[in-house]
Amino acid sequence: MSSTVFVAWWGAILSTTVLLWDIYKYRHAGPKLRFEVRTGMESINMPQYDGQTLIAVNVTNCGDRPTTITNLGYLYFEKRRFHRSKIPDKAAIVPVPSTVQRLPFELKPGALWTGLAVQDSEIEGWATGGTLYMVLYHSHSEKPLRRRVEIRQEPASKKKT
Repeated sequence: MSSTVFVAWWGAILSTTVLLWDIYKYRHAGPKLRFEVRTGMESINMPQYDGQTLIAVNVTNCGDRPTTITNLGYLYFEKRRFHRSKIPDKAAIVPVPSTVQRLPFELKPGALWTGLAVQDSEIEGWATGGTLYMVLYHSHSEKPLRRRVEIRQEPASKKKT
């Protein structure tokens, strides 16, 4: 094998590797949001939520680019087996999930956004009577992120008497 053939093969392998690496970087670039929903939360030192049960939402940007959180809401599917359909039976929006980090909110890489929603009897009915999702809309995707809202049942030994 001559040196020119070796260099030609080396250049072809190297350029193919660089091309594949660039495709990988392009596909994995952008914001990556971690979206958590916790039910049954109680407030401390928050007079506006005194005595109410809350749903806490945490969103962390683990990606390399910022995004803007635009809306937070609910999608309710009455029939459990049809929850994969695109059309919900009911949809609702949380108008002011955070008074400190108001929407729209720019979420920079490594930053955390926290929102709250009241967990009332209607929301509990939706979560137990069908399939309820909390949805988060942001500027880098047309499809919202969604997490199932599951109401934690308090054990009988811990219920207040």
